[in-house]
Amino acid sequence: MNATVGVSPALAVGASDAKAPIVPAQNEPKKNETVQQKVKRVWRNLTGYKFEVGCPAILELTKKTCTETGKDHDAARAKRISANPFCSVSDMK
Repeated sequence: MNATVGVSPALAVGASDAKAPIVPAQNEPKKNETVQQKVKRVWRNLTGYKFEVGCPAILELTKKTCTETGKDHDAARAKRISANPFCSVSDMK
C-alpha cells in the first residue's frame, strides 16, 4: 500500500515546482502604512513618554511597552490607562 496520498515525492524533496517557503509575519515589512502614519509613529517614538503595560491573561501576566504623547507626563499616562483598562501602567526604566 502506498502512503503518499496527495503529496508528490518530488515536491516533498524540494523540486523546482515547490512553492515559496513560509515566512513568519514578523519578518515581513509593514503593509499599507502611509507616509503620514510612519511620520506620526516615528515622532511619537522620539518625543513621547514610554510606559510598560501589564495586563492579566488567563494564566499569566502579559507585558508590553507603549509610547504615548500628551501635554505632560500625567496626561500621557492617563491616555495610556484609558486605552488599557484593567491593566497596570508603569514608567519605563
